[in-house]
Amino acid sequence: MSKKIHLYNLIMVISFFALWVSIQIPEKLEFILGYFLILTIGVGHGANDLKIYFNTKILSFRKKITFLSIYSLIVLSGFGLFFIAPEVILTLFIVISGYHFGQEHFEKYDLESTWYYKVFIGAYGLSIILTLLFIHLQESLLIINDLLNSELVYEMLLYPLIASLTIMLLSFLKVAHKFTWPEVLKECFYLLLIYTLFSASSLVWGFAIYFILWHSIPSIYSQISYLQGAVNKKSIKKYILDSLLYWIAALVFLAVLYYFLSDYTNLFLSTIIAFLGGITFPHVFVMNKLNNK
Repeated sequence: MSKKIHLYNLIMVISFFALWVSIQIPEKLEFILGYFLILTIGVGHGANDLKIYFNTKILSFRKKITFLSIYSLIVLSGFGLFFIAPEVILTLFIVISGYHFGQEHFEKYDLESTWYYKVFIGAYGLSIILTLLFIHLQESLLIINDLLNSELVYEMLLYPLIASLTIMLLSFLKVAHKFTWPEVLKECFYLLLIYTLFSASSLVWGFAIYFILWHSIPSIYSQISYLQGAVNKKSIKKYILDSLLYWIAALVFLAVLYYFLSDYTNLFLSTIIAFLGGITFPHVFVMNKLNNK
């Protein structure tokens, strides 16, 4: 577990570099780099879901095929339902992603998974997502209203943000005794750094850096440690090779999508979010099984 904590120290250093980059490069380049990171490392960090799940249980071939079918159905359903009930799927996507972000972030402490701990990590992750959206309020509302064909105003982000921060603070009082003071101060510094990065960067770059550095890389570390028993050059190489086909398939899909929808920005963005939502729902289920082992 100490190695995982050391990983976050490295992530903190790289975040300062990402903050410097956000000041030095134009927003257009931030946009391109951000999407590239999200669609490569971000998408790829869920590449070994099936292998992880099958390793957590002893399943017959029939049960493996059944799970694979259900997994694929959830992905396709999440993707398709976004165009039928976008408000519901987008809300679920944000809430579930928030819980998943919080779960991965605090996994390094190996705490007991009580109901109030789950409330805390869910509110923590959700508050980070909503803070990012609120910092870039105009751009966020423009995107959300375009996606949902709605006319949401800033209160629709402000009130959920206040609620998530309040719940996070109240639930923290129930889990505070599980942390040492140095750990609490370090986590507060992490939040300050993340919020500073959000404020100094564009919406896409801020999300990309958080999603990649603070979520995907720690998640990949946990997955490699579980699948290979240790994180080293050999196990990292094997993880990349095992994930390569998944990465290529995802990137080809998105490249073809961009080719046909490049002139329809709103539809392209809707499809990207639907795609991310579709793969997120089963991924969260698998990683929940892993983190609760």
